[in-house]
Amino acid sequence: MEGNKKRSLTALDEYINKVYVLVLLLIPGACQCAGIMYTFMKLMGWIPPVSWTALLIFDVTCLIYLGIGIYLIKTGFEDGVVKASSLKAGKIFSAVIMLIQWNFIQYMVPAGDFWGFAFFFVVLTTFFLDYKLVAVTSAEIVVSLVIVWFVKGAVLLPVQGEMFITNIADRGVCLSLSLPTTVLLTYLINRFLVNAKKDEMERNNEKVKNVLGSVQSLSENLLSAGKALSQISENESASVEELSATSEMLLEGSNRLDGKTRESMDNLNELDKWKNVVADNVEKVEQTSRDLLEKTRENEKRLAELKGINGEVSKSMVETTDVAQKLSAAVDQIGMTLNLISDISSSTNLLALNASIEAARAGEAGKGFAVVAQEVGNLANSTQESLHEVEKVIQTVQDNVKEITLYVNDNSQKLERQNEYFTNVYTGIQDMTQLLDISTDAVATMGDAHHKQAMVIQSTISINKEIADDISKENTQFHSINSMVESNVNDIAEMSNQINTINGMVDEISNLLKREE
Repeated sequence: MEGNKKRSLTALDEYINKVYVLVLLLIPGACQCAGIMYTFMKLMGWIPPVSWTALLIFDVTCLIYLGIGIYLIKTGFEDGVVKASSLKAGKIFSAVIMLIQWNFIQYMVPAGDFWGFAFFFVVLTTFFLDYKLVAVTSAEIVVSLVIVWFVKGAVLLPVQGEMFITNIADRGVCLSLSLPTTVLLTYLINRFLVNAKKDEMERNNEKVKNVLGSVQSLSENLLSAGKALSQISENESASVEELSATSEMLLEGSNRLDGKTRESMDNLNELDKWKNVVADNVEKVEQTSRDLLEKTRENEKRLAELKGINGEVSKSMVETTDVAQKLSAAVDQIGMTLNLISDISSSTNLLALNASIEAARAGEAGKGFAVVAQEVGNLANSTQESLHEVEKVIQTVQDNVKEITLYVNDNSQKLERQNEYFTNVYTGIQDMTQLLDISTDAVATMGDAHHKQAMVIQSTISINKEIADDISKENTQFHSINSMVESNVNDIAEMSNQINTINGMVDEISNLLKREE
């Protein structure tokens, strides 16, 4: 909003805004420069009559004036324009500074040539284009200057001599010509600048009237072009309605296609689901086949081991048979030895009987008994030897029996191992049977999945046929739309001609405006 208000300001308002800031900084700034210059000159000893107290007061007042000027600038604007009250206060502030500082400098640093700055002090106030302010400032400076000449004439006036009257006349003529001329110039600028602005506005109004006449003529042409465009618009409206109906049909077809597409997507998703089922069952069948192969290899290995064990059992049985034959031979030898012992026993019994008979005959005589006794001793020795043979045979039999016992135990353990392998083989066969059952179920599931996939594929084919039919219908509708578009192209070409006509009239208006500028 503030930017818009600033753009709507007149040239005079913008000038016053800038001058207000410039003057309120320039006048106190000039006083500040004077204070700095006099302070430097005092430090250098060039102006010994000036007291430090007066110079300090002058510098402080200059700072105060600068602060007042900044405050007036900060508070003097409203909506981008200097307020009337602030502008008036600024003018009064400028006039007061001129009066005070002019007199302060004249009495503090009396210099014969300082009167020449009177024109500079007055010029500073001409920026406001207020001839009354310039007149008041000129009057107060002249009055102050005359008074100080009377008070400190010995210092400020020229030396009395041949050129005294001439110098006084020169000063009077200079002041009487420069200051009133400045007031008159300010008055003329303020007055005639405004009148020139008014004359310019009247000329601009006349130009505007001429332009409006031309614009009215062009507006009639625009009216006829507008009627033509209206007719074209009606044709376009009918085409748009037809296009709208066709678009609704296309939208309906598109919705059907969308539904079919969704159904097709559902079928494809179902196919994807059954694909996963088939993949899982295939993987299961493969895993089952691997397990069956592994079980078969294990059973083959176990059967090979079982065959080896059976060979060992057969060999052990052969060895057992050999031991049994040896045992049978030993038993035969025992029989023969027993027969021998029986014979010896019979002979011993016979000899004993004879000995008894001989002993009975001899009585006390012992010859015969001695012979019998000798034979009995021989028989006893023979029996003793036979007994040794019997012991050896018995020992052999015992050893064979032990060996048979060991073979029997070994065969028993091998038979146990053989039974264990038979049990493992049987268990493996049972596991193979279960795996075959799982494989059979998986194959059956795969068959069902394949059947369902076939049904879904058939449904998808049917849906795709329907989609193809709908696309064919849409192509027909698009041909109809194409015809309407061609008609619209002709209307648009006509509209373009009318628009070119309007653009030509707009260019003509622009040229008129440029010529009037």
